[in-house]
Amino acid sequence: MNKILFTICFFISLVDPIFSLPIDLNKNWYVTKGFEISENPVGKKWKPLESLPLSTVLKQFEWEKGKLRKITMAKSFLLSPTDFQKVEDDAFSLHIPYISNYFAIYINQTLVTSGGNIKEDSIETSGYRRHIIVRLKRSGLNVGQNQIRILIAAEKGEELNVYDFFNDFPANIHLASKHSEIEDETLTYMLLFLYFFVGVYHGLFYWKRRQETYNLYYALFSVFLAIYMVFRTQGVYSLGLEPFTQTKIEYFVVFLTPSWLLLFTDLFFRSKISIVSKVYFVFSVLLATSQIFVNRAISVLLLRVWQVSVLVFGVILLYLIISAVRAKNKDAKRLLMGALFLLGTGTWDVMGASGLLPIQNLNLLRYGYLVFVLGIAVVLANRFLRVHRQVESLNLSLERKVEERTNELQNTLTKVQELKIQQDGDYFLTSLLLDPLSQTKVTSTQVLLQAYVKQKKEFEFRGKKREIGGDIIISDTIILNGKSYLVFINGDAMGKSIQGAGGALVLGVVFLSFIKRTQMILENQNKSPERWIKECFYELQTIFESFDGSMLVSVVLGLVEEDTGVLYYLNAEHPWTVLYRDGVASFIEEELELRKIGTKGMEGDVRIRIFPLETGDVLFIGSDGRDDLVLEESVDGNRLINEDETKFLEVVKKSKGDLNSIVENLLDVGTFSDDLTLLRLEWLGSFKRVSKETLTHLNSDDYLYTKIKSLLDLGKAEEAFQTIETLLENESLQDDVRINLIREKSRISLLLKKFDVAVDALESIFPFFVTDNEILLQLSFAYRKSKNIKKAIELGERLRARDPKHIRNLINLVECYRLVGNLERAKKIFTRLAALAPEHPQVIKLREVLGSLNTL
Repeated sequence: MNKILFTICFFISLVDPIFSLPIDLNKNWYVTKGFEISENPVGKKWKPLESLPLSTVLKQFEWEKGKLRKITMAKSFLLSPTDFQKVEDDAFSLHIPYISNYFAIYINQTLVTSGGNIKEDSIETSGYRRHIIVRLKRSGLNVGQNQIRILIAAEKGEELNVYDFFNDFPANIHLASKHSEIEDETLTYMLLFLYFFVGVYHGLFYWKRRQETYNLYYALFSVFLAIYMVFRTQGVYSLGLEPFTQTKIEYFVVFLTPSWLLLFTDLFFRSKISIVSKVYFVFSVLLATSQIFVNRAISVLLLRVWQVSVLVFGVILLYLIISAVRAKNKDAKRLLMGALFLLGTGTWDVMGASGLLPIQNLNLLRYGYLVFVLGIAVVLANRFLRVHRQVESLNLSLERKVEERTNELQNTLTKVQELKIQQDGDYFLTSLLLDPLSQTKVTSTQVLLQAYVKQKKEFEFRGKKREIGGDIIISDTIILNGKSYLVFINGDAMGKSIQGAGGALVLGVVFLSFIKRTQMILENQNKSPERWIKECFYELQTIFESFDGSMLVSVVLGLVEEDTGVLYYLNAEHPWTVLYRDGVASFIEEELELRKIGTKGMEGDVRIRIFPLETGDVLFIGSDGRDDLVLEESVDGNRLINEDETKFLEVVKKSKGDLNSIVENLLDVGTFSDDLTLLRLEWLGSFKRVSKETLTHLNSDDYLYTKIKSLLDLGKAEEAFQTIETLLENESLQDDVRINLIREKSRISLLLKKFDVAVDALESIFPFFVTDNEILLQLSFAYRKSKNIKKAIELGERLRARDPKHIRNLINLVECYRLVGNLERAKKIFTRLAALAPEHPQVIKLREVLGSLNTL
C-alpha cells in the first residue's frame, strides 16, 4: 500500500503541468546510475534533481574505480491538443544546450539522437557538443503524458554534465522555427570576418615594414581569435571533425591567443619583449603543444591550468598599459579602456566556462575584442595624424630653416622623406584593400555597364603609381524571387585621401557582405526589390551612424530588373541621376529626400523610387566631382568653381551618351577638383508597356469602353462583369486591350466582393503595370479580403517603401497587422498615419478600434 502511494506521489511531482510551448526541461528530473531505458524512475536508487545542471546531484553517487561513469536522467512532460495544433505548419523540436561526453536521448523509449560510441565499457568516440537540436516526429509523441530520458557517460576525470543554459538558450521543447534562431549566427560571422580582415590588414603592414614587428603579433592575435570564434560557432560541426580532435585544435588556438596580444603590447609600448612576456609565451606554447598528445581528462586539466594563467596574463597586460600611461604615453591612455573591457569580458567567459563562479559563459569576448579593435584603430589613426602634423610643420618652416641653418635642412629633408615614404606606404596598403572592393561583376546581355573612376589623390610607392580617395563603384548580380537583378552603388565618402578611403572601405565591405548573404542564403532571395534596398540602406546607416557623424557617405543605391528594365533606387544626397533618351539628357529626380548615410537623427521614411527604362535608355550616375570643376584659377591661388549642375546635362548631350567623350568634354569645361566616379548603365532589352488609355481609343462597337462605363453608372456591376468576360473570350483581341479589360475586370470584382477573382486578375496583369501603385494597393486589399494576410502585408509594405505617405495603404496595413495580432506594429504605423491625416474618417475609426483593444 505504501509503495502504491509513493508511486502516485512520484508521478504527481514528476509531471510538470505545462500545457503550452515552450516546455521547460530545466526542472524536476530523476537521476540514477547506469543506463535504464525502460525502468520507471521510482525508488531510492532514483535521486531527484530539482534543476539542471546535472553536476549538482553527482555527489550523491559513488563510482567504481576504473569503470565508465554512466547516468540516466528521466523526466515526464505533458503535451496538450493545443500544442499539436501549434505545430501543424511547424514541428516539435528538442534543444539541449550542452552534453558531455557520450549521450543518447530517448523520448517515449524511442531513440531520437545520440553522440559518441561506447565499446567494452570505454568511450571509443567522444560525443559532446553544444546546442543539440532535434526535430521530433509527431508520431513519436502523445497527447498527454510523455517521457524523456537522457543516457550520459564519461571517463574518470572528464566532465559529466548536462547544462541548463548555454549562450542564454535554455533546455526546452519548442517549435522548430523558434530553435532555428539558435543557429542564426550572422552577427558572429560579421565580427569574425572583421577580426580576420584586421589581422590580414596588419599582416600586410608588417610585410611592407618589417621593422614594426608589433604589427605581426597583432595580426597573429586577430587571426587566431577569428579562428577560435569559428570553433565556437555551430557551423564548425559541418566540418565533420571528431569532437575530441576539434577540441584539440580549438584549445591549441585559444592557448596561444593571449600570448600574441602580450607580445604586441610589450613591443608597442616598450619597443622590446620583456623576460616575463617571453616566459608566458614559452609556457603557452608548451601547454598548447602538450594537449595535442593527451587524453580528454588531462586535456580538461590543462584547460583549467590555462584559465588560471589567463588571470596572470590580464595582470601583466594591465601592468604594461598602466606603466605606459604613467610614462605619459597618449596611446596607452586611449588603449586602457579597451583593454579593461576586453579583460572584463574575457574574465567573465573564463569564469563561466571553468565553473569557478555560478555564471553563464555568454561568449562576451567577441564584443570585448570589438571594443579593443576600435581602441587600436583610434591609436593608429592618432599616430598617423601626429605624423601628418609633423610633416605639415616641417613644410611650413622649411624656407626659414633654409635661410638659418643649411646643415639642419639636410637632416630635416631626410626625416620628411622617411615620413613621406611611411605615409605613401599607408596609402598603398589602403589602396590594395580598396581594389577588390571596387568591382563591376556584371556579364548581362540585357544591361551594358561601364564605369570611370579617377581619385584626386595620386602617389607613387616603390615605383608603383596609385590613386586613393573616397569614391567607389560596386556592381553585381543577384536573384530575388526568381528574377535576375543588377545591383549597383555609387558612393562618395566624406574627406580627402585616407579619410575618404576609410569611408569607402567600410562602405565596400558592408555592401559586399550584404550582397554575398543574398547570393548564398536562399531566404534572403525571397524579398521584393524595395525591401532589399531598404534593408541594405538601414544596415549601412546603422554601421556609419556608429561613427558619430565623423564619417558620412552620399550614395545612389539601386537594382535593375534585367528582363523588364525597371529601375528601383534611392538617392542619399548624391548628385541627381541623369537619363539620356532620344538625344536628350535630363534629371529623373526633382528633390532631395534623404541625407547622407551616417547622419544622426535622420528623420522621415526611406522612399524607394521606381523608374521604367525603355530600350536604349542610358543612365549616368556620378559623384560631385562631375560638377565641382575648376573653371579659372588666379595667380594667388583663388579658384572659380562651377556651381551649375545642369552643365553636366549639356556635356552628356554633347557627348551623345559616350562615357569616354563625357570625360574629355568635362576636362574641356574645367579641371577636376575632387574625386570623380561615373557609372554608365544602358538597358538593351525590351518589354511591353501597356497604356491605361487603350480602352478609350477602340474603333469596334463591340469593345467600346463606354458600354462598360455606362453599365457601371447604372449600378449594373454584375452585368458589366459578365460583359467583360464575354469580351475576353474573343481570341482576336489585341494584347493591350485584353490586359486593360482584365484590369477593369479586377476593379469590378472588388466592387462585387469577388476577391479571389480580383486576386487572379491583378496578379496576371501586375507585370505590365509594375510601377502602378494603385494596382499594388488593390492587390494587397484583395489578398486581405481573401484572408491571405501575410501576402497582403508583403504587398502593402512594398507600396509603403515606394510611397511612405500613401494614406489608403497605411490604413490597409494597420488593418492587416491588427488582424494578425501584431498590435505593436499596427500602432506604430497608425502613429505615422494619424500625423498625416488626423481627421480622415477611417483614421478616426481605427483610433477607436485600437483604443478598445488597449482596454482588453
